[in-house]
Amino acid sequence: MSSNTTLSGAARGRLLAFNGFVWIFGLVVVIIIGAVLLAEAGDEVSASDEYGYEPWLNPDPVLADDEGDGVYSGVDGAMVRLGGLDPAQPLLLTELDGTYVGRVSVTGPGGAILTEGEYGGPAEFESYLATEGRWVIVPQSDVELWIDGFSDERWRMKITTPPVEPRSGTVSGFGPAVFALDGNATTARVSSRGEGRVSIETVTENGITEVFSENEPTDRSIAWADGRPVLFVIDAWDDAGWTIDFPEDAASTPAGTAAPTPEPTVTGVSP
Repeated sequence: MSSNTTLSGAARGRLLAFNGFVWIFGLVVVIIIGAVLLAEAGDEVSASDEYGYEPWLNPDPVLADDEGDGVYSGVDGAMVRLGGLDPAQPLLLTELDGTYVGRVSVTGPGGAILTEGEYGGPAEFESYLATEGRWVIVPQSDVELWIDGFSDERWRMKITTPPVEPRSGTVSGFGPAVFALDGNATTARVSSRGEGRVSIETVTENGITEVFSENEPTDRSIAWADGRPVLFVIDAWDDAGWTIDFPEDAASTPAGTAAPTPEPTVTGVSP
């Protein structure tokens, strides 16, 4: 009895069809994997390593994507170009989708240094407070924001210009708050009470400076760099109270003129 190893025509057809299916399926898988890898590689691209620490010196900078309605996204080192701003109106940068925005450097068009920062470069805005957003003050209407994020992830943020209440004299409250100094003071007396940390940062066109951070009840003086406007950003536990006493002779209201009583629009602040 002999065995016949010759495939029939139908069997050969089925084998060829199967091989063709496997080949096409493998090609599709390769294309999908390649597309995913390219997408991930795009997400991990940062600004040129040559200008990694000073992206504003790059003659061909990486531009952030303008998604509209004040929303921008991009890679580490990308630049946001803004125009027609009011320098007296602070900007609030809020991270979106759980992404990370670290230090923000501010220059003029073409990377020109407008306000020199601590290390000779442009003014830098970096905050360690657990507040919802980063405040930035610009020195002119046309600026470029250089965003420092994670090198292997894209960032996404929204830029708004919410109103900030001006305050002077004695300002106190519980929990977080933001207000603008209505006056020319560069020193104040701060006291904290209750349990939990109270941290205070000032924001000027020169950047962000931590001027107070205590876990225990404290009463001491603080000082900050001169600037107009000056924002005070307070991060405090809900049961931690704070008071900032500004000198009356540094108020911007002329002598003999009664200061108007502002509406209580700042969260956590009482007159």
